[in-house]
Amino acid sequence: MEFFLVVGLTSVAAYLIGVKWIGLSSGGLVAGVVRMWECIGAALIFTVVNFSVAGGAILAIRVATGHFMSLYILGDATWLVLSLLQGLAWELWLSDAGR
Repeated sequence: MEFFLVVGLTSVAAYLIGVKWIGLSSGGLVAGVVRMWECIGAALIFTVVNFSVAGGAILAIRVATGHFMSLYILGDATWLVLSLLQGLAWELWLSDAGR
């Protein structure tokens, strides 16, 4: 529960700093939140694709070689972090291309 309190407080602080000190518009926050959701969606797509390709490769190696390879490697949080970075890079690339 403390997580929500801390995140809420830092969000309000960031909003106030953005509006009062930096001069950002309040209306621009909606566009920023929409873009954030686009990044999260891209990250989720990359996560599904990365897990599917890696899992398929592991299963193919099992079948092709008869050697057991564990799927536990897919439980590493690094997959999620790298997928998030892929999604973020993809969305920034699209926005820079002026889609």
